[in-house]
Amino acid sequence: MSVPFIILCVLIAICSIALVTLILLQKKQAAGFTSSMGLGSTSQNSSYWNRNKRNSYEGKLELYTKIVAVIYAVLILVSNFVK
Repeated sequence: MSVPFIILCVLIAICSIALVTLILLQKKQAAGFTSSMGLGSTSQNSSYWNRNKRNSYEGKLELYTKIVAVIYAVLILVSNFVK
């Protein structure tokens, strides 16, 4: 194994631990067919909380989770080309 491949493997391990941690820190949301289709309550979509969610702790966790997931996917793809 080459040095760049080992560095990529370490970065992938760090990203995977960070991704698991970020997912576990998020608040559980109601799951179900009606909530996934947006049929739960229409007034909830226009509430103050939903409009300003990205400024909250939960909104930041979602953003960080998306960023780490993209970095993780890019690292996995790059590791296929570096050997």
